[in-house]
Amino acid sequence: MTTAARLERLPVGSWHWKLTALVGIGAFYEYFEVFLGGVLAAVLGPLWELSTFEKASLIGSVFLGMFVGALTLGRVADRVGRKKMFLINLAIYLVFSLLAAFSPNVWVLIACRFVAGIGAGAEAALIPTYLGEFIPRHRRGRYIGYAFTLAFVAYPLVALAGAPLAGTHFLIEGWRWLLVLGASGIIVLLWMRRNLPESPRWLVSVGRTADADAELRRIEDDVRRRTGEDLPAPDYTALPRQVDEHHKAKVSDLFRGNTRNAMIAVGALWTIGVLAYYGFSSLAPVLLVDKGYDITKSLLYTAVIAAGYPLGALTAAIVAEKLERRTLAVSTALATAAAGLVFGYGSGDAIIMAAGFAMGFASNVHSSCTNMYASEVFPTRLRSTAIGLCYGSGRLFALLMPFLGLTILDAFGGSTVLALSAVLFVITAALVWIFGPKTTGRSLEDIAEAPLTHN
Repeated sequence: MTTAARLERLPVGSWHWKLTALVGIGAFYEYFEVFLGGVLAAVLGPLWELSTFEKASLIGSVFLGMFVGALTLGRVADRVGRKKMFLINLAIYLVFSLLAAFSPNVWVLIACRFVAGIGAGAEAALIPTYLGEFIPRHRRGRYIGYAFTLAFVAYPLVALAGAPLAGTHFLIEGWRWLLVLGASGIIVLLWMRRNLPESPRWLVSVGRTADADAELRRIEDDVRRRTGEDLPAPDYTALPRQVDEHHKAKVSDLFRGNTRNAMIAVGALWTIGVLAYYGFSSLAPVLLVDKGYDITKSLLYTAVIAAGYPLGALTAAIVAEKLERRTLAVSTALATAAAGLVFGYGSGDAIIMAAGFAMGFASNVHSSCTNMYASEVFPTRLRSTAIGLCYGSGRLFALLMPFLGLTILDAFGGSTVLALSAVLFVITAALVWIFGPKTTGRSLEDIAEAPLTHN
């Protein structure tokens, strides 16, 4: 508990900003990879004469990789540490993103995107875990929101870059440059992350209290140097009773008591909710083509719609500490469902773009809130495992999305795809409201131990 109190008393400032930026840039590349699937399917569909199954496989391969990465490497992060896994994740992503750029056919491209997805999925699952263990409770949601604001800038950039590059050829085909761009910053990011601190909370959870104290001293010295002031004394009275975090953690612990309720709520957000979310975001270029727009106009319109993504994430960061996160997750799921129905059944450029922007905005307030929420509701000894399991399961559901979505699109049209996504968002909202604990302004230890309440 001493560790938690010492982290909570640190004044939030440039040290936390730097940590958030280094983590958020990694999230940017993960979302770049996700959103690239829809663009590649739209561009390569006519170029390589892809079947519906091949286009779905191209989009879904990265989700399958993310499922494997989050499920397996998420557990490893609880065993070997957060910092080491960040470096491993990025190395996997870097190598196979570059290989994908030189794919001779669609199945080599699919295989490379699958393995790159393993690194990207493990990275994304670790981000809320890591930041949640460092940022004080009164700013935790906001700074996780800032990290994912950086991440969601990837979507408009993919769409904006995709439109002019789709028909170009400079040394290599334009779509290959998109894959090179996706890997270009990873080498620099690996170097920048070499001095990331290990999580003191994790060190304590595995019984390495001396290492935790040493890491905390380095962090405190850095913060003291940056602020030029003495640090306030830790407030031990503001924290709950001592939690036995370093007993041997078992995966079965995830399905007992409060943690079971958290698994249901976060599981709903990252499975049912993700299936609904990617039913729109990854298929947006294809849905616009289905409405009669050519590929270039479709990608340009997608870029305009995608501007709502980082704006939504930034809004989530701004309001994170003012609104209860469970309530925000529920209300934005319902708002996304409503906007999706207008996008699916509306007509005319202005209505489609406005509804698409509204859905992108609301869905990414929701998505950022989901990442904040997931970082808070699990005990430290199993946090990365729990998030990896929920996030990985979500990517498995997302894998089904292009196969189901494109099949439904071919059979019934884009409006039906959006209507089903709306229904899934409503189901997600109900499960989160029933099972999700309140988290805003509470310490991680308090949330993990306190009983479920809806007061």
